[in-house]
Amino acid sequence: MTKPQAEPKDSVWEMTKKAAPMSLLLPLLGTGISYAAYADDLAVSGWPWKIGLLVTLFCLFVPFAVSMMYRRTNLLWVCGLVLSTGIFAVYFFFGVFAYFYYFVFAPMSPVLRWPGLLGGIALTLYWIVMSRQTVKHTITTTSFVKEAFDENASDFRYRTQAGMALFERLNKERSPFPKIYSYIAFGIAPFYLILGRLLSSSFGANGVLFALAVLGMPVSLWFVGLLVRIYLVMVRLPRKLEQEHRKPVLVAD
Repeated sequence: MTKPQAEPKDSVWEMTKKAAPMSLLLPLLGTGISYAAYADDLAVSGWPWKIGLLVTLFCLFVPFAVSMMYRRTNLLWVCGLVLSTGIFAVYFFFGVFAYFYYFVFAPMSPVLRWPGLLGGIALTLYWIVMSRQTVKHTITTTSFVKEAFDENASDFRYRTQAGMALFERLNKERSPFPKIYSYIAFGIAPFYLILGRLLSSSFGANGVLFALAVLGMPVSLWFVGLLVRIYLVMVRLPRKLEQEHRKPVLVAD
């Protein structure tokens, strides 16, 4: 008797299962804390928890909807889209809920609110642009594409873990940005927040929110960079290869 042939791995569904906890837990936690802090304790607005609930539902159902549409296709850009949703959910907790909610909704002087809010926006945009340029530099000037994507007669194959490890190695060796930029970006926000709190006269009910804001900005910058990298490497680049070579880019088993 011959053994039945094993079905090929469904990479899209596997990625959806991995991304589901990220897509649910942290946005839901941010929603609960937002309700307790901004709507109940501080009684300033109900918008934070309502926005958090919408983001939670979006990050939870979009990956499953995409998975149902493209299940068993093993398309790399679909896996990248699902993973990007999970990473965005983590960024929402540290960046939007922890940092920007604090400066938009928490009671504080305008002297502290507007520099913190506008500075956070500027720093995040700067980090997005810098991360994009760094990733594009690695893609266009190194051997990453040639080594990470195996071309066959009918398709390209990409091994996720090996590909990202290769990217880390090439990106670390060829990054055009000095490390001092990273130290500045990750240091400005905590220093400004701690200085602002020391100059403030009250450290009451929003003390926990302040602590989350101090932690949130530098962590959110890291996840913004990761989100940019995943989108460019696992979504945009495969779509570009598909258009240029008229063959799909699949996740290798």
